[in-house]
Amino acid sequence: MEGFMKGIHRVSEWGMRLMYVNVIWIVFTFLGLIVLGFFPATAAMFAVVRKWVMKQDIHVFKTFWTVYKSEFLKSNGVGLILIALGSFLYSNIKIIEAISLPIFKLLYIPNVILIFIFFFTLFYIFPVLVHFHVGVKGVIKNAVILMTTNPIATFIMAVFTGIFFFITFKLPGLIPFFSGSVPAFLLMSLCNYTFKKYHQKSDL
Repeated sequence: MEGFMKGIHRVSEWGMRLMYVNVIWIVFTFLGLIVLGFFPATAAMFAVVRKWVMKQDIHVFKTFWTVYKSEFLKSNGVGLILIALGSFLYSNIKIIEAISLPIFKLLYIPNVILIFIFFFTLFYIFPVLVHFHVGVKGVIKNAVILMTTNPIATFIMAVFTGIFFFITFKLPGLIPFFSGSVPAFLLMSLCNYTFKKYHQKSDL
């Protein structure tokens, strides 16, 4: 019974942690008027979660606020590039679908492949941003490298993230409390494993 109660307490503690950082993430996203707040708030959330994954005891709000300020410009720089790339890929698909010439249809599959590469790279963007001391180009480059060299981890990330968002779709009441923090924890946990492997092969 004692072990069971300890388990319940542990689960409750983690639930409160994830809920707390998720609420802060939403608040700071809106404080940045969403457009300028989303990326630094997400970076700050991943920084907090990274500390937890590495079993470090931290002051959550202080850590969040420090990273939010220090990574504001870089995270928004990365975000603008991602938005531009995503918009470009989406526009290409729409143009190819609109053109009736068969030769243009041959470009559809390569563009779909690029979209998948872009989507899977997103899993690594924020973990790389808060883990490595690199610039905007370095964040994107290393995210692509990690995505392509760790297909199993990338697949697991896609599955876990898909399952979680399916659950939140069915239970939308979870969105204000766990919509960002739970995926961040899952992605950061898996990325921490890939980082250890990557550090053994190359110095970043």
